[in-house]
Amino acid sequence: MEQQFEHLFMPIQLGNVTLPNRIMMPAHVPRFYAPFLEPNENHINYLQARARGGAGLIVTSPHFVSWPTTRPFHAALESDSVIPALKRLVDAIHEYGTKVFAQLTHPGSVASSRALGGGSIFAPSAIPRKSPFFPLFQEMPREMDLDDIKRFEEAYAAAARRIKEAGYDGVEIGAMSGVLQHLFLSAVFNRRTDPYGGILENRMRFLTETIAAIRKAVGRDFVVGVRFAGDDFTEGGLTLDDAKEIAKALEATGHVDYLFTCAGLEGSQHIPTMYYPLAPFVYIAAAVKEVVNLPVVAVGRINDPVIAEQILANHQADIVAMVRALIADPEMPRKAREGRLDEIRKCIGCNEGCVMRTWLIAPLTCAVNPEAGKEKEWAIIPAKEKKRVMVIGGGVAGLETARVAALRGHKVSIYEKEGVLAKDLTVAAKAPGRQGWEDARRYYIYQMNLLGVDIHLGITVTPEMVFKENIDAVVVATGTLPDIPDIPGANSPNVVEMKQVLEEKASVGENVVVVALQNHMHGLQMADFLTEHGKKVEMLTLSSFAGDRLDQQTLEDVYTRLVSKGAKFTPLTGVKAVQGSRLVTYHVLTGTEGVIENVDTVVFCTHGRPNDGLYRSLKGKVKELYLAGQCASPRELLDSVLDGAFVGRQL
Repeated sequence: MEQQFEHLFMPIQLGNVTLPNRIMMPAHVPRFYAPFLEPNENHINYLQARARGGAGLIVTSPHFVSWPTTRPFHAALESDSVIPALKRLVDAIHEYGTKVFAQLTHPGSVASSRALGGGSIFAPSAIPRKSPFFPLFQEMPREMDLDDIKRFEEAYAAAARRIKEAGYDGVEIGAMSGVLQHLFLSAVFNRRTDPYGGILENRMRFLTETIAAIRKAVGRDFVVGVRFAGDDFTEGGLTLDDAKEIAKALEATGHVDYLFTCAGLEGSQHIPTMYYPLAPFVYIAAAVKEVVNLPVVAVGRINDPVIAEQILANHQADIVAMVRALIADPEMPRKAREGRLDEIRKCIGCNEGCVMRTWLIAPLTCAVNPEAGKEKEWAIIPAKEKKRVMVIGGGVAGLETARVAALRGHKVSIYEKEGVLAKDLTVAAKAPGRQGWEDARRYYIYQMNLLGVDIHLGITVTPEMVFKENIDAVVVATGTLPDIPDIPGANSPNVVEMKQVLEEKASVGENVVVVALQNHMHGLQMADFLTEHGKKVEMLTLSSFAGDRLDQQTLEDVYTRLVSKGAKFTPLTGVKAVQGSRLVTYHVLTGTEGVIENVDTVVFCTHGRPNDGLYRSLKGKVKELYLAGQCASPRELLDSVLDGAFVGRQL
């Protein structure tokens, strides 16, 4: 199978370091520890698992070279005291032959002074960010003076020296996704008239001086790379032509060992969601590679080793960076090398566990890999007592329960009332741009076959059936039932539920009101589905905006789609009654009534209500009884998978 991946598993030289293969896990923010503290055991275990799985290079979390505000706090890298903790992290990764670099950065105006203890944040010019879904990051920054610039250059150099002393193999300067170095490069945020602003050469000065200072501090026998934006996708910002000029100028310094290009100031270009095709920004790396001789890294929704191999074989890049792919499956490189491609748990681009949790300042996990971030605590250990386990419900909660239980040595059977497993994922995948859900379904079905789980489809389980079987443990994962609110007119023929529409079991007229009571993805993807079919859609939500529990990137993509197709959004509004083609509404804050006329169809999008009747019937009547997933509490995919992972470990 290695022959299939002759490029992916070929070593490559970066400066004085040889990477064992071309798979990089780039820097990201897992939130296992605060940025002013030392890496903790969770962080070390998390990265070590990716090294053990076969990644050739890991770039550790963006390390602040200085505290982001003017308050007298210190980032960890401002003191030599951090070196022993960093050395423990490096040693843990080196144990598996993986090389390790550190990304050095300063967030600039991608920060909140209040969240960071006060002071003011920094930028090249006093221009605030524009973040429509996260107003916390629209603070007016302080324009840096020349002393600030010199101080930060020295901070980068001192941080690099500490990184080298800790045993790292190299450093990478972060100049992308709107951090400080990127802001200097982009004319959108750099309006300076001194030698650090104006033409591109001047806007690069802070970066090139920083590189020179780092090289002086670490010498030639240490890798120095730069990750920079290849296109801001913003009027007045960096373009692909600018990226080529930046790449040539960086190579000309003689101080840089590799270049890493990515897309966007921030948002969905920087972290492409499920709405993007796979590998959408490889062309940026390919364009940069044409103008330099340095090794070039490509990134952006590359979730499959086959795609990674094609990128390398086509000479579009020299190294392929995969963050979410390795979060979803840390063993992906090893599985590819061993020919176990069907066993790979692919990232689906939902951003639920990785991106959204980090925006909530919560530790990273993964919607399809609940072990992410809990590698030590949730290591699968063989059960002391092997049991016969009956899982009732073949959705993701039941499937994850079955997977973990089977890996622990239990004999597992799944009973599902539908004729297929994980039908809800297939239904959700019918919405435009949401086909990624099918990857999760494919993975689970393959795992059930691989692990020898007995599958019984088209069977509605009754308490009598459970009692008849000699079962040691029963897991009820029966999902939800439709839940249209009990309001006047709810039984009207023009009132339908979201799944009925996606499954084409309900006719929908031209003028549609979508009522988003779930306020995650249901209402938005329903509106997207309908506008894609030419319907005129108005969307009501009880919150200040629809989807306020989603990540910024997904919100940006789906809102752009809906606005471009003429969808109308009416926030802070609920439904009081359906009166034929009239919809009586009320304002959440004032209670003021309103009317929407000429409504052909009303589509309610809810979580559903727990289908827990079987659980209640069995409680106290079987040896062991567990509840998992939506029938416990209607939530999202991530929560169902976490439930299943937890119950599977309790059995």
